[in-house]
Amino acid sequence: MSNYTRLERTLMVALAHDLRGAVPDLSAQFEQSRPSQRRNSGFGLFTEMIVDQTRWTPTSGPSGDLGTVHAMIGNLPDPIAFKARVRNGVLLGLLGDSYGQDTRAIDFTTVAFDQVFTVDAQGQSIPFEPARPTSPGPLPDLQRRNDPRPPAQAAERPPLRNVGALQRVQEVDAPARHMPPPQSPPFPNTIPSPGGKLPTDDASLLIGLWVLIGVIAMIAVT
Repeated sequence: MSNYTRLERTLMVALAHDLRGAVPDLSAQFEQSRPSQRRNSGFGLFTEMIVDQTRWTPTSGPSGDLGTVHAMIGNLPDPIAFKARVRNGVLLGLLGDSYGQDTRAIDFTTVAFDQVFTVDAQGQSIPFEPARPTSPGPLPDLQRRNDPRPPAQAAERPPLRNVGALQRVQEVDAPARHMPPPQSPPFPNTIPSPGGKLPTDDASLLIGLWVLIGVIAMIAVT
């Protein structure tokens, strides 16, 4: 795409977009081409283009002057229509038609231009704005920060346990060593009576009386 004028580059970008359905690789062909001859016909222009012969070329495709791109050129009151000339889908050149306006005094290599647009099927003009590369916002920069990662925390190790024979003996003997000694029930110092508990002296007296009564009964029987 070397040695092309700013006007030619802008118009071919617009035509590649306009003809993306009919000639999908038109942009690639233009990128790998060079200008051959330029002619001012007096009612427009024609720039012949030679596509690199080493690249792959389609064997079939549309032929003719294609496209609906227009632009205001210099001081002309009306726009000029621009088309891409192709044969079997291969780019041959850029054609400009001024609709009868005199262009003999115009130098198309340096002329100023603006208001590039296309025309849809209903005849409505659609301004053409080439895609502009968008600058990355701050979010990708924040995502690319090389912040140090926090050190990984080592897993806590379980406490060491003695699983040997001594530990097992200690575990078996532990309940016996720590159990309180058995307590014997308190020795009763009273003998219950039908009326309740009696003091110790009264109980002894009552026992003596029962013994005496038993002895007397035995003597009486004999």
